[in-house]
Amino acid sequence: MVDMAIRREIIIIFVLLISIAVAVKLLEILSANFGGTADASKFVLEDLHSKYPGADVAIMSIVPKTSAGGSHYVEVKTRVTQDALTPCPKRSHIFYNYPVQNFVPQTPEIITNACQVCTEAICNIAFPEEAIIASHTLQGTDAVGSFISAYPDAYPTADEGADSWLVKWDSPSAQYYYQVELHRNGTILNVKRMVKTS
Repeated sequence: MVDMAIRREIIIIFVLLISIAVAVKLLEILSANFGGTADASKFVLEDLHSKYPGADVAIMSIVPKTSAGGSHYVEVKTRVTQDALTPCPKRSHIFYNYPVQNFVPQTPEIITNACQVCTEAICNIAFPEEAIIASHTLQGTDAVGSFISAYPDAYPTADEGADSWLVKWDSPSAQYYYQVELHRNGTILNVKRMVKTS
């Protein structure tokens, strides 16, 4: 009977030790995954702010990946918008692989540059920076271009619809503003001059 009680205690101790070992291992895995993602976000944002002072930066996605050698890392896709409230915002996407590249980014993907959009046969206005540029450079937007020239303090806001963009050009020193509605394919749907009511 004493032998049976000792055997039961040994089994219980053994099961407890195994449970503790499994719990510790799970905590290590979870903390590595969450800590790695949090660290990646923090360091990537710090790196972007130091490389692009004054730019509007954001993390677009963090995707866990596995290398050919079986090691785990995260791919961090970021957005950098320079001169956001101007007629010609510059947008680029920058990718980081952490810890594989140790926060050394890949070559940026340039979305807008030189104030041009829809220069190829197929036009797809997917981002607000593209909509802002299109709202005053595409055919049929001459009045908006004149407004921007007449009011150097003019600034844009872009709102995304289901298949179109609505870009508003306003200036604190103007008595009116412009609204430009454009389709994602680069077609200008409407240009309206609106009188301020207040």
